[in-house]
Amino acid sequence: MSDLEELRTTLASTPDWDSLNAYEMTKRCCAELTKRGQRLPSWMNIRDIIGKGSANDINRGKEDFRREHGDALRKMSGFVKGVPEALAPHILGFWTAAISLVREEFDGQVAEWQAQIERAEAAVAHAEDERDRAVSRAEALQGQIAGLQEAMNTLQGRVDTERAAREQAERMFESNRQELAGQRDELRAALAHSQQELSDAITRLEGVEKHSLLEIDRARTEAQNKIASIEAKAKRESTDYTLEMARVNNQLRDLRAQLASATQQTALQEQENTSMRERLQRAEGQADHLASENARLVAALQEAVSAQRPALRGKSAVIKKRRPPR
Repeated sequence: MSDLEELRTTLASTPDWDSLNAYEMTKRCCAELTKRGQRLPSWMNIRDIIGKGSANDINRGKEDFRREHGDALRKMSGFVKGVPEALAPHILGFWTAAISLVREEFDGQVAEWQAQIERAEAAVAHAEDERDRAVSRAEALQGQIAGLQEAMNTLQGRVDTERAAREQAERMFESNRQELAGQRDELRAALAHSQQELSDAITRLEGVEKHSLLEIDRARTEAQNKIASIEAKAKRESTDYTLEMARVNNQLRDLRAQLASATQQTALQEQENTSMRERLQRAEGQADHLASENARLVAALQEAVSAQRPALRGKSAVIKKRRPPR
């Protein structure tokens, strides 16, 4: 059986060992080790012996044991003067052994402290390594930030380009709008011109109508004396009127074509175009009415001529009878 196993067995055989907590087990373990003249081990070794306990509980048990053991030794030093000389060497030897044990324990504690210092230095080295890694990560992040800044500058350049393109498009739109407005004004002017031409054509048509009426009246007054001349002139007037009507119709067709072109170019003038078409229809109605009236007058003229022919023939016979023989 090893010393460690024998120590465990000894401690387990002490009263109420299993019901003790880690702090109390630590103090009992330290007392047993001191009796055996051994130095107190580290808290991890004590935990291996007692089988449980945290570093705080075990270290606290060790410190309390040292303090209580030192108090007991100090109490013993007060009894040395009254001890018989025969017992003094034994007590002195015990005291020397106790000091030696305390010194060994202190040396062990120094070793423990040295180990803690080494662990602290290792922790510092680990922290420095973490710091270096953090610095590397910071440098990497700085590089990423620089890349993002460059990307942001690129995007800003694209935004500026898009803004310039948009402004150019707006200027082009304004230019096109002004050009379309000019075209609209030109179309309106063309439409007004077409309307004026239509009005002039209507005026001319009314003049032709008046002229025709005057000619018809004059033909009526001269029908009895100049039937043949009136018929010829009526034919000529009818021909001239037909030509004039054809010319007016041609003008009307041209005006219709211009009106249709103006209607296709702008939908905004639909109302005026509608008014113009209505006036055109009235003009056509007047033209149709004039044509009908002209036909009626020609028919009446022909009827009057036909009615006057028998009388004229009679007068001609009378004239022939009155004419002296040659």
